[in-house]
Amino acid sequence: MKVWGSVSLVVALLLVGCGDSTSPSAPERDAGTQVDAGTQVDAGTDAGVTDDAGTPDSGVAEGLPCEKTQGVCAGAKRAWVDGAYEAVCTARSYGADYEASEARCDGLDNDCDGVTDPTTWADAAPMQWAPDDKWADSLAVAGGFLFVSSDGLAAIQLLRFDASLTLQGSATLPLSPTPIRVSGAQLVRTPRGPALFYAVVYSEPNYHTQVHYLQLDEQGAPIGSAEGKVLLDGPSTWVNVHVAPSLDGERLAVVWTWDLAGAREVRGMVVDPAGQVLVQPRVLHRSDSLDLSEAEVLALADGGFLVKANENRAGSFDDTRVWLRRHDRELLSLGDERIFIVKYSVLPRLILTAPMEEGGVGEPTMLYRESQGLTPRFLQVRALFSDGAPEVLTSTTRSQTPEFAAIMTSRGLQLAWLSVLFVDNPPPGGNSSFAFEGRLWGRSPSGVVTDWTPGPAPIPLHAAANWVRLHELPGHQLGAFILTATDTPRSYTLRSLRYCAP
Repeated sequence: MKVWGSVSLVVALLLVGCGDSTSPSAPERDAGTQVDAGTQVDAGTDAGVTDDAGTPDSGVAEGLPCEKTQGVCAGAKRAWVDGAYEAVCTARSYGADYEASEARCDGLDNDCDGVTDPTTWADAAPMQWAPDDKWADSLAVAGGFLFVSSDGLAAIQLLRFDASLTLQGSATLPLSPTPIRVSGAQLVRTPRGPALFYAVVYSEPNYHTQVHYLQLDEQGAPIGSAEGKVLLDGPSTWVNVHVAPSLDGERLAVVWTWDLAGAREVRGMVVDPAGQVLVQPRVLHRSDSLDLSEAEVLALADGGFLVKANENRAGSFDDTRVWLRRHDRELLSLGDERIFIVKYSVLPRLILTAPMEEGGVGEPTMLYRESQGLTPRFLQVRALFSDGAPEVLTSTTRSQTPEFAAIMTSRGLQLAWLSVLFVDNPPPGGNSSFAFEGRLWGRSPSGVVTDWTPGPAPIPLHAAANWVRLHELPGHQLGAFILTATDTPRSYTLRSLRYCAP
């Protein structure tokens, strides 16, 4: 066993982003108003090419100046098209770099509004409550994204967004029999399409938890029964079920923690894309004295999986032990385990680094937030089983707790986080769960840190829902989902952000 020495660390886990809070201007990023939705108006197949535009050689007088005069439209004259000048200038007049709705992230003001590569904040959908990190997930699908959440009781809601993060539809999955609550939901990609894993708790005949596997189409509609396949059925003490498809998509590892009658274990099983069990549940790790939580699994290049869990002493604020071990495709252990000693309540994330060559697969790395005095910072540990040491990625906002998301994009690691602050003087009689606010930040692969908050005022947040969901979009854009919440009036709003990452 290899043990890493004590690291001063507190990570608040989080599905989501990275510009300057002063750009674009406040009116153009007014909360709830979508700017530059990212849908380019087709200007014709010969956009940017004029037909006998007025030139000395054509014998036609030069056209008058166009309406738009900023950005790529500067100096544009009306094009001669089909025997007349354009009444309203289009890309024929403005040129090939023009976009009616800017979305290229090319460092140009393509829509000629005076703002280069603008961010887009929008109210994506109203929500019924504030789902925490285990109850909210998102996944890229054909033509857009799916977002899943629980209403906290007995229902599962699926939202469908297009590629510009605009809501296209919603559906509620009927659950029969009706559970007393939904305790977790996760979306994954399989060779058969999207799939949903969800955990529900029933009170009859005795309190117990079931984990279901449900195949979906690209629109988020269930294929077959909404119940799907029941993979697990056991005591309601199960927590933190997590799923990871193998890199070839042919297997899905399911891991969870078990803490019942003194048995403290990490267990796992393997199913195929149809939900058929390939490897029956087995014990992956056992602790005699420490509680286990935050089970996580990551697919590896060799077809196997990396499994992680946190170990804490019950009722204590002592340091947390982060346990890691590699397993083969059958979830049989490989090599030595590794344990990192970190501060209490740490929620580190596993991710594959960018591959060194085209078509290659990256190596596993662990990301986490560390409390460095009053200023937290993000770190990563690579070479997890070769004595890899923590590397500082960036510092965050002083005296604020960052909740973060991370994805590996075609250009490298992208981080997004909400720096969260408790409001010292909430309104009298108000619900303290709403006494939080924050700002959304991002770090690009090149190390550029940007405040993406829409305006000078902080974002109103809920104590249970400070997560970010982050996705790579076409054209070097990133998309993010976050939840905002207010007590008066009582509201919960899923918000979307699109931005050009540096």
